[in-house]
Amino acid sequence: MRLDAILRAHAYMKLERPPELWEVDTEDWRFLPLLGEIIAAALSSGTPLGELTLNASNVVVEPPESNEDPGAPRPAEYVAITVRGPTDFGPDDRWDPSAPHRTGLLSRLRHRLEAAGARFAYIRRIPPDGSFTVFLSRLASPARE
Repeated sequence: MRLDAILRAHAYMKLERPPELWEVDTEDWRFLPLLGEIIAAALSSGTPLGELTLNASNVVVEPPESNEDPGAPRPAEYVAITVRGPTDFGPDDRWDPSAPHRTGLLSRLRHRLEAAGARFAYIRRIPPDGSFTVFLSRLASPARE
C-alpha cells in the first residue's frame, strides 16, 4: 500500500514524512480503521485536530548484538506511523502480536492492530505530549533481495 494519498487526505493535521516513503505490506481497508481509531483516541482528550502531527517514517531495525535481548520489533524494514500531540493516549505501553493481552488502549485496539498487519506498536507519554506509533512491514519490491 502506498501512503501518499492517505497522508494527503490527512493534511488538516501537521504532516511529517521522508521524501521517498516505502510502501507498506497491508491494504488501505485494513489500515484506515486503525488510523481512524488512533486519531479518535487523540481527539478524545479535547485536542484540536490541527494540533496533532501525523508522521510516517522509514525504519530499519538491525539485529541485536550477541549479548542483547532481541525484543520487539524484530529486525526488519518497517514504515512507522505516529500520531502525536498535546494529548493523552494513556501510560507508556508496548504491543506486539505475541504479547499477552493487557489493559489499556493498545489492548483495546489489538484487533485493529492485528487486522492492519502491525508488527509492533507503542505509546509514549512525555507531558504535555503523547504519541502512538505503529510499525508496519515494508512491502518487498521485486528489485530488492
